[in-house]
Amino acid sequence: MISCMSKALPLVVLAVLLVPLAVAHSACPIMMVSGTGDHDGITVTFRNRGKLPIRRLEFNCTPLRANESPANKSPASKAQRAYCSEQNVSFIPGAEYTVSYSYPNGKPERLQLSVRSVTFSDGNIFKPSMRDPCRELKIIPSSRAR
Repeated sequence: MISCMSKALPLVVLAVLLVPLAVAHSACPIMMVSGTGDHDGITVTFRNRGKLPIRRLEFNCTPLRANESPANKSPASKAQRAYCSEQNVSFIPGAEYTVSYSYPNGKPERLQLSVRSVTFSDGNIFKPSMRDPCRELKIIPSSRAR
């Protein structure tokens, strides 16, 4: 009995040490790679990190307030938030994709882009939360676009 417990103890210690590492990893299925802005609109590159194909993808495309310094830009109110979405698509796991959108207000402006929701091929929907956040991108149009 004692020999079984002495053999099991290292496994228990290992499990206790590894659980926080597993929990610290975000469950966000989208890895934002890059985002750029030009005179026509924005271009976003991302990777599907999930295990299933993505059928629908929605981003929040929020203008950043103009009265703050570029280092401290914060999102505008919910009333100004726009949605950029890809509907009826098939983004296969592991692949990198690039999508383009026009500016929400029709003119080049600084935007904060965040994942709003991800619908998988099996119908399950992922929405970012405090526990499972997704990386956000701040997109600043090139100086020639403004």
